[in-house]
Amino acid sequence: MLASMTCTVIEPNSSCSSRNTPPSSYYKKSEEGSTKKVWTRNVPDSEGSTTPLFTAAELAPTYHDGANGGVLGCPHYSRSCKLRHPTSGRLYTCRLCCAQERENPLKEQDSPLDRYAVKEILCMRCTTLQPANEKCINQACDSKGARFAKYYCQICHLYDDDPEKQIYHCPFCNVCRSGRGLGIDYRHCMRCNACVSLEDTDHHCIPQRLQATCPICHESMFQSTEPLKGLKCGHVLHLSCFTRYMRGQSYTCPLCKKSVEDMREYFTMLDAAVRMQPMPAAFLSTVSEIYCQDCGQSSKVPYHFVGCKCAHCGSYNTRELGRTQLSAPSPTD
Repeated sequence: MLASMTCTVIEPNSSCSSRNTPPSSYYKKSEEGSTKKVWTRNVPDSEGSTTPLFTAAELAPTYHDGANGGVLGCPHYSRSCKLRHPTSGRLYTCRLCCAQERENPLKEQDSPLDRYAVKEILCMRCTTLQPANEKCINQACDSKGARFAKYYCQICHLYDDDPEKQIYHCPFCNVCRSGRGLGIDYRHCMRCNACVSLEDTDHHCIPQRLQATCPICHESMFQSTEPLKGLKCGHVLHLSCFTRYMRGQSYTCPLCKKSVEDMREYFTMLDAAVRMQPMPAAFLSTVSEIYCQDCGQSSKVPYHFVGCKCAHCGSYNTRELGRTQLSAPSPTD
């Protein structure tokens, strides 16, 4: 149930002192499912006692393009409506805006905005509070029946008016994802519980792989709006985290230590380095016992300070387990 924001007594130090402005109109859905106008500024005898109150900032429009003020929305999405928090009743342009305010110690702390529990929205063109829908219910609104956004999901309550973005709702993930849709450019892997590109022919299943946190920043990935990077081994991390990780000259997965991509060209360069730098005579009989982190097999190979090459798959992504010195043959007359 939405929390009531109506303030009957306004005191100077009250948390509701600035939350004293009603929307221009208020449409409410009854238990039977019908929508009825319960309050408007132009009708004095309407049911104003149940009308929520907001701050001027909550009712003011926000813009996707910042100072230009031409496209309604927020830095995260282009849209012409705000979501009403299902618990506190405050207005936020999107759930990510709510999350940002939660990180600001100077702002009133609110609980995370549950996208699935959103029941009401505010039209930013006419400030009408109404049940969540794809377009404004107010016939006198300047939108003239236009949708709040090109894309609207009635489950996630995601509004996005970006004309270049393709979005679909996955019923298995139960979230909206970037793409044209299941069976078009994505499929849902039931074992991974994740949407996988149809172009990913080398997909490696890892149960519930998106339910984990990013191994670099430790933030959740399942509902992340940041692009994700799937590694050759099947593990996933944020693309931005992967880019920073690779700047540190790391080419192995931070979780399983397998090579993150096709490293054959790099291993060919190491082959050349080994040929150009022969080992001193004291190490010619030295043998290393190694474990390959790419193929998972062990082998014994000649020791070299550049690297020890797996005898099975040719990878240099190996770990030395031990080192032995072979006895030199006895001289003969």
